[in-house]
Amino acid sequence: MFKRFIISFSALIIFISAYFAYTSITFTREILDELESTQASRLVNFVLDKGNLLDEESLVRLRRMLGGEVFVYSKTGKLLAATFKLNPIPDFLLQIPPNVLEKLSSHPVVQKISLAGRIYRFVLFEARISEDISGYFGLLLPTGLEQRIQKKLIYGLLYTTFSGLVFMLVVGWLLSRSFTQPVEELEAFTRKLAEGKWPQRVEVKGPPEIRNLARAFNYMASKLHDYQQRLIETERLATAAQLTASIAHEIKNPLTSLKLAAEILQEFLKDDPALSRRTELIFKETLRLEKILENMRARTRQIKIVRQKIDFNSLVQETVEMASPQFETEKQTLRLDLFEEPLWVEVDPEKIKQVLWNLLNNALEATPQGGEVTVKTYRTEKGIEAAVEDTGPGIPEDKIKDLFRPFYTTKPTGTGLGLAISRQIIIFHGGELVLENRAQGGARARIILPPASESQA
Repeated sequence: MFKRFIISFSALIIFISAYFAYTSITFTREILDELESTQASRLVNFVLDKGNLLDEESLVRLRRMLGGEVFVYSKTGKLLAATFKLNPIPDFLLQIPPNVLEKLSSHPVVQKISLAGRIYRFVLFEARISEDISGYFGLLLPTGLEQRIQKKLIYGLLYTTFSGLVFMLVVGWLLSRSFTQPVEELEAFTRKLAEGKWPQRVEVKGPPEIRNLARAFNYMASKLHDYQQRLIETERLATAAQLTASIAHEIKNPLTSLKLAAEILQEFLKDDPALSRRTELIFKETLRLEKILENMRARTRQIKIVRQKIDFNSLVQETVEMASPQFETEKQTLRLDLFEEPLWVEVDPEKIKQVLWNLLNNALEATPQGGEVTVKTYRTEKGIEAAVEDTGPGIPEDKIKDLFRPFYTTKPTGTGLGLAISRQIIIFHGGELVLENRAQGGARARIILPPASESQA
């Protein structure tokens, strides 16, 4: 881009300089032609108005005063007298052409003539030779002054062009650092992004427009990365659902047979207390396995959202009231801090309750006896939020992102699907689920949902 910029503007400077040189030289020639013809005409008329005879001596005097050769022509354009010593006189100086005679009747005529390898200005104008006779005067003037002016103009324009090119190189280099270089970095960043690579953030530098563009690119890259991670999580959940369904299908029939056999054994061995207890244990474990399978199948079923407008405060309060007995059993305090105004959202109440229940259950397991769990609702710039805060040990920073991966768990008996599915539910609602540590200790889970539009609320 830098090379194209320099080449383009250098060509523009050269074109402007050449055009300016052409117009300057052309205008200079026209101005000098007009000045020479006007001055010569006035001087000749001044000399003739004094009553001087137009003899050889007067022509020589005019020659010295004008600095050029003098020619006198009749009204028919024929040469009458001249101070020109070249012999023979060229034919084009002996007779004025008819087309030039027509022009002389209205204004002086200036022509460029080449003699002996030199360029002269030939000025023709009408003048009254005497009171009764009029004719035409021709002055053959050297063009040395014009050529010197042209040379100075050319040298000046060459100097200006060279200075302009140097200036353009400097300006181009500065612009390259502040404009083209950041744009090229953005281009390279975009190519890496298209290849699926996630480079570091683009440095925000350059003019305000480029800085804004860099910020927009960084924001876009961050969002694309988030979308990619969410897509990966969705694919993992889909794989988990297929795997779970396959496992449940393969285990269900043998498990049903085991349960039926345990029931039969329990009936046959009811008179033997020791064996009856063992068959009862087999039956209970079989039931537990069935519940585990059913729970896994329920968690990995396709998420379907049935939205309705509801006050988020009432939804949270209902879920907390349902969970309160479990917290009392574990001798923990469950506090509720609701926003003072209704928080209208358009969600699937059952799915949001599932997410809240899962977060409350995680907080319950993370908080020791005598601890406290607080549920808050509030409105922020991002939307409607609910936070579940505990007083447990918190979450290792390097584990926070892993907790959303399917089948990843830190619990001995966990399936690793609760948070992954909860996050998918919130994403399907157009929101966000965030896990973070509190500054005062413990962890915080935040549900962020878009508010219902005014027409809906």
